[in-house]
Amino acid sequence: MINPTFFDIFGTLGFIIILIIGILIKSKKRKLSNNALNWVGIILILIATLGLVVDVTIVIKSFLLK
Repeated sequence: MINPTFFDIFGTLGFIIILIIGILIKSKKRKLSNNALNWVGIILILIATLGLVVDVTIVIKSFLLK
C-alpha cells in the first residue's frame, strides 16, 4: 500500500512549477504595465513558496530522516 505522504513529492513538484510560472509572470517586461498580472504573479509566488515549505518539510521528515 502506498503511503499518503508519498504524494507530497508530487505536490513539491507542482509547487515548483507554480513558483516558476509566478516568477515568469512577475519578471516579464511589458510596454503597458498591467497591475492585475503583477498581483497574480505575487500571489502565485506566495502560494508556491508556502506550499513548497510545507511539502518539503513533510518529505524530509517522512522519507529522508526515516
